[in-house]
Amino acid sequence: MIKSSKMELKYKKIGLITKPHEDVKKYLEEAVSAIEEFGATCILEEIAAEMLGRKEKVKRSDVSSLSDMVILIGGDGTFLSVAESAVRAQVPIAGFNLGTLGFLTELNKDKIYSSVKSLVKGEFRISERKLLEVNFKNEISLSLNDVVFSKGDIARIIKLRLDIDQVEVSEIRADGLIVSTPTGSTAYSLSAGGPILAPEVNGVVITPICPHSLTFRPFVIPDSSEIKVTLSSDSDNVVITLDGQKVIPMSFNDEVMIKTGKKKLKMVISDELNYFRLLSEKLKWGI
Repeated sequence: MIKSSKMELKYKKIGLITKPHEDVKKYLEEAVSAIEEFGATCILEEIAAEMLGRKEKVKRSDVSSLSDMVILIGGDGTFLSVAESAVRAQVPIAGFNLGTLGFLTELNKDKIYSSVKSLVKGEFRISERKLLEVNFKNEISLSLNDVVFSKGDIARIIKLRLDIDQVEVSEIRADGLIVSTPTGSTAYSLSAGGPILAPEVNGVVITPICPHSLTFRPFVIPDSSEIKVTLSSDSDNVVITLDGQKVIPMSFNDEVMIKTGKKKLKMVISDELNYFRLLSEKLKWGI
């Protein structure tokens, strides 16, 4: 078979990331085969390199900065573990689903060989997703799905003051609070009774977790708003969790500033599914 010239490729360095799963090796091998057949270079994360018995490997946190595109084989958790570094490097992510829900990893693993060939040539659709920019003690983090305030060890009521655009909204007594993007509206926020927002909606969802006051309900605010959450109870083991990946301890009177970030995530989406078909399939509506 004649290999395509490297000059024809839009993406010449492809990062490969995977979760340690018993069935993943065959899909990983197909992906590498398709990438190398077109003359592109594989940037293998440590787990992927070990599965393939290759010596060249890099840390997951470094893959995005070394790549033109990141391909991952796993579930939404794997996707979230790469999202922040991909946004900072401004490279697209293509996720092949090994998980159960797969709201972020839309692509079909059984078509990985042909799909990867299309990816390296730039033949795919992109959905740009907004992220939350979280400022805690002058350290900036990015969150694709959500920022969660909760008690770290046991379910116990905590008090959080919520300010929006420098106006005090409420002192919330609850098990916790979720601030989510439209992308994250189908994650923890949905489980806590929050609404579903299509990715294109310019909003941020604020969802209490088991609020002490039954009148404090989930609500949506413009994504131009600036949110401040202050821990107003002297509670131990309160934590901020970003996308279920990063956990930060919080102390009495600590303040967290949240706003929509300027940079967006470039996410490869399936040609076979639109968002509403995806919702219907994953949430089993009508079944």
